[in-house]
Amino acid sequence: MWVVQFIRLNWGGLLTHLESLPWPAPGSVQVLVRDEEDSCFGLWMIYDGKLAEVPLPHTKREPFEGNSVTGVLSRTDQP
Repeated sequence: MWVVQFIRLNWGGLLTHLESLPWPAPGSVQVLVRDEEDSCFGLWMIYDGKLAEVPLPHTKREPFEGNSVTGVLSRTDQP
């Protein structure tokens, strides 16, 4: 398990870097990402050699141009 904290917009190459590592079992890799504006962590897993976000119940990701690498992940079951 690794834990890494980045300053906003400073982690753009992280997902690509993680994809490039020689994982012994790529199907077991799970990456939790929470950007500054997110209300919860997003789950990313490797599918066909690429990290892809796994849709989580009661969440919605929307673009946040210029201020986020992945957009903003919000819970839809919270006020």
